[in-house]
Amino acid sequence: MSSTPRRLTFALALLLAGLTGAAGQEHPVFNTKVEPPQAPVLREMLQKGGFVIFVRHGTTPDYQEPSPVDFTSCERQRNLNGIGRAQAVMIGEAFRDLNIAVAEVLASPYCRTMDTARLAFGRVAPDEAVRGDKDKLPALQKLLSSPPAPGTNRVLVGHGGAAGLLGDEFLREAEAMVVRPDGDDKFTMIARVRAESWAQFLDANRQPPPGTPRAGQ
Repeated sequence: MSSTPRRLTFALALLLAGLTGAAGQEHPVFNTKVEPPQAPVLREMLQKGGFVIFVRHGTTPDYQEPSPVDFTSCERQRNLNGIGRAQAVMIGEAFRDLNIAVAEVLASPYCRTMDTARLAFGRVAPDEAVRGDKDKLPALQKLLSSPPAPGTNRVLVGHGGAAGLLGDEFLREAEAMVVRPDGDDKFTMIARVRAESWAQFLDANRQPPPGTPRAGQ
């Protein structure tokens, strides 16, 4: 992708992300008890690998979908809108620019989760565990608590609260929770990262433009 379309993608998603804070599919509580490392530290941690990144699907229209019967048919599902697609592309571009290695990309079989993963990472395998049904919770907990291949990270694209496994945390659309797998069905929540925040980890976006007044000037 050329630099101009890339800039437009980031600009669109950054602009529209600010317009979706009260979207109907958002959770009414946004408080978080997770205290993340500073951006350069988190970036270095993810570049070394060893983490699981649980991503909620991108933004969707505000309506209640009927219960789907066939997950390969998107007509009866709530799908990504233009904002959600731009968010997914933005996340993937940031991961590549940040050199965050991703091995497994697993997603709930819903079209919105599968599409988010494809747009961001170019590949995905459906996994019923990531869907978050109660009978699949042990399998999802295993995915969150088991270390990925050395030097890589595992990405799971699912739904708001990982069926309660994230405790009181409930992710906004296109938001991610970074967890450290500790084994024995245990994991530690490290950071919540909004879609537009991944690009802020880049060095170019952590320095003010030349001539920008400093605080107090």
